[in-house]
Amino acid sequence: MSSWQTVYKSTSPHQTEIVKDVLINAGLNAIVFNRQDHAYKFGNIEVKVDPDSVIRAIKIIEEEINFDHE
Repeated sequence: MSSWQTVYKSTSPHQTEIVKDVLINAGLNAIVFNRQDHAYKFGNIEVKVDPDSVIRAIKIIEEEINFDHE
C-alpha cells in the first residue's frame, strides 16, 4: 500500500466514502486510509489510488464531486 497515492483528504468519513465509491464506480481501485485519532477526532482521512490512476482520479473528483453547500 505504500505506493498508493493520496488524491483526496477530508476530516469527514462520509465524504471520503463517497469519493472512494465514485472512483470505484469509474473503474479505479480506491481505498480509504483513516489517519484520524479515534479518541480526539483530529487528522485526515485519505482516499488513495494506485500511481497509474492519480491523474484520472483527480479529474473525476474535480469534475463529478462537489461538497459545497450553497
